[in-house]
Amino acid sequence: MSANTDMWKRSLFSLFSAGLLVLSFPAFDIYPLAWVSFLPLFWSIKGISAFSAFQQGFGAGMVFFLGLLYWLLHAMTVYGHLSFLFSICLLKLLIIYLAFYLGVFCYLIVRLELFECVFFPWLTGMLWVALEYLRGHLLTGFPWEHLGDSQYRWLSFIQGADIGGVYLLSFLIMTANACLFLCLEKKNKTAFFNAAFFLGLFLALLSYGHYKLRFWETKIKHLPHLKIALIQGNIDESKKWDPAFQTATLKTYAELSLKAAAQKPDLLVWPETALPFYFQQPSPFREFVLNLVKQINVPLLTGSPAYEITSQKVKYFNRAYFINKKGRVVDYYDKVHLVPFGEYVPCRCLLKFLPAIAAQQGDFFPGNCLKPLILKKKIPFGVLICFEGIFSEISRQLVQKEASFLVNITNDAWFGRTSAPYQHFSMLVLRAVENRRGIARCANTGFSAFILPTGKITQRSELFKPEVLIGTLPLVEEKTFYMLHGDILAYLCLCGIFINILLFFISPSFFGSTLRILSFVIGMNILITHYLIGILHLNLLVHLKLER
Repeated sequence: MSANTDMWKRSLFSLFSAGLLVLSFPAFDIYPLAWVSFLPLFWSIKGISAFSAFQQGFGAGMVFFLGLLYWLLHAMTVYGHLSFLFSICLLKLLIIYLAFYLGVFCYLIVRLELFECVFFPWLTGMLWVALEYLRGHLLTGFPWEHLGDSQYRWLSFIQGADIGGVYLLSFLIMTANACLFLCLEKKNKTAFFNAAFFLGLFLALLSYGHYKLRFWETKIKHLPHLKIALIQGNIDESKKWDPAFQTATLKTYAELSLKAAAQKPDLLVWPETALPFYFQQPSPFREFVLNLVKQINVPLLTGSPAYEITSQKVKYFNRAYFINKKGRVVDYYDKVHLVPFGEYVPCRCLLKFLPAIAAQQGDFFPGNCLKPLILKKKIPFGVLICFEGIFSEISRQLVQKEASFLVNITNDAWFGRTSAPYQHFSMLVLRAVENRRGIARCANTGFSAFILPTGKITQRSELFKPEVLIGTLPLVEEKTFYMLHGDILAYLCLCGIFINILLFFISPSFFGSTLRILSFVIGMNILITHYLIGILHLNLLVHLKLER
């Protein structure tokens, strides 16, 4: 076989991997494919140079992220009012950046000779998690659809997120791919030993998941609950800010809210920027909203743009207002993690010509305080505005500050009828499990939903349809291992990979390889011990509370 034919064959394998990955995520949701999707990619990079492996991974990354994020074209052209060609250029830049991570993943597998390492599956899982963590934090972070997020419908499996977050799930999926590849490729004792060890770990996690599901299903029944009404207005984004439609928009929310009030909820929720005006300014529209709240006698959480005038400039904020049942604004929360190029443009001095898609007057500024709001003077709850729901650390910090449930308000109208609303919603399921908090999600055009602390979706609206969802969420006070300790797994993976890279380049000899193996064994022992202690700690707390 010629070299060109061999490379074409390898390229087809890597592209096949990318296709399987796309199908693993919403809206396709064929999530079992994630467990085998990297096998063709591993075959495509085995036995070639590190640079060629980077090319294979980069190409697969381009196809995967394009299949995942194609919907950005719709947002940029329809609502950003950018030309189609310019939008393609911007999308291509993002895809290149994201594909770089998959290219580096393949490069390091070959460069560090991981295929020849006894612990190939585990080092590969660590490498993947380290790169996912970097993608979720560098340049403000873009943790959109980590590998573990693909499993949001498999409730027994995702319960482990309360220990290691979504990164634990990603680690296990990648390690499973590598174990299977090793068994098919090498068929030796080492491969089968790794597979057997992984299988034991996997079955232990599933047993933990079954136990946690049963435990929380029972516990939720005995917890106090809040009745919450979600109002999905389905307001056309292209007309929303037109002054001629402001009255019609408010009437839509008023009619749906009056319908919801008949069931006497404890809290009424409208979506992100539901109010197409500056609510902070005195106006007939503001009085209409306040009088409506007094009429229905139910507290309201609603989104609205806001501003602050300083000596230098006007600052705009994406704000959520909390209005008590007497019609008084008692608190608000400003979104702290904004969408780059959506709500503000990074390096504005160099990109003056580029509009922020979701900003109506100018770039938004981030809020300076991440805090829960207080319902009924004693029930703290956290607010996640749109994009914030995909960041584990934001939900975690709100729960650390005693939030007993979470509310996500969003406006996914920008995405149209693409896979984006499905993807955006799916990631919120992991936030519920990581922190063991119920989540109410209110979206302008959908999906609005209720998610239990187990990740179970009890209700979900349809897309692009005005709806009222009435549901209950438990008030939870327990703190999970993940909430207390955060992304310690990701930190360990970063340290482990850094040490292996350092040792490889300092001494790639037998002595260096031995040190790498020893460092890995020690690291894995620390990791496993850490999580076993965590599980025992959680179970001890549970039994103590049950005895009381």
